Amino acid sequence: MSGRRRHVLLGVLLAGGSYLGVRTARTDPFDAAVSSVLTSPLPRSSDAVVSVATDLGSSFGLAGVAAALAVTGRRRAARQVAVAGGVAWFLAQGIKPVLGRSRPYELGTSHRLVSPPAGSSWPSGHAAVATAMAAGLAAAGDRRAARALGLLAAGVGASRVAVGVHHASDVVAGVGAGLVAAAVGDALLERVPPTRR
Repeated sequence: MSGRRRHVLLGVLLAGGSYLGVRTARTDPFDAAVSSVLTSPLPRSSDAVVSVATDLGSSFGLAGVAAALAVTGRRRAARQVAVAGGVAWFLAQGIKPVLGRSRPYELGTSHRLVSPPAGSSWPSGHAAVATAMAAGLAAAGDRRAARALGLLAAGVGASRVAVGVHHASDVVAGVGAGLVAAAVGDALLERVPPTRR
C-alpha cells in the first residue's frame, strides 16, 4: 500500500472514529481525561506561550512555514506544505457543520485563552492544518523537517485543548482530516508540472 493510501485510510479511520464516538458520547470520558490534564493550572506566564504556539496551525502559521521553506530554497517542500495545508483548511471548514459541536468554553468546562474561533468545535482545523503540513513535508522527502513539524503538530493539537477551544476528540478528527488533505494535495501536485527556477 502506498504512503498516500495509508494516509487516506488512517485519516478516514481517525475522523470517522471520532465522529462516531462523539455521536454516541463514547468519547466523553476520553475528552474529560485529556482536558483535565491539559487544562490543569499552569504558571500564568505559560498562557502566553501556549496561546502563540496554538496559532502555528492557523492559516497564518501555514503561510509562515511555506514562506520560510521557499526563502531557504526548498521550493518543492514549500509547495507541498502550502497545498496540503490549504486543502486541510478547506476540508476542516467544510465538515464542521456535520456535527455542530459546542466548544469546551461554551459548555463551561474550560476557560478560553484565545480569541473566540468561528464554527463548530469538530474537527480541529488547526490540528488538520498542522498535520497536513508535516505530512506534506514528508511527501516532499524532507523527513527530518517532517519529524520536527510532526512534533510541533502534536503540540498544536494539545494546545487547542489547553486553550479551551477544542475537545481531544476534535483534535483526533483534525489529525485525520490533515492526513487525508496531505494525500489529496500530493495527488494534485503530481498533476501539475514543477515550475522552473
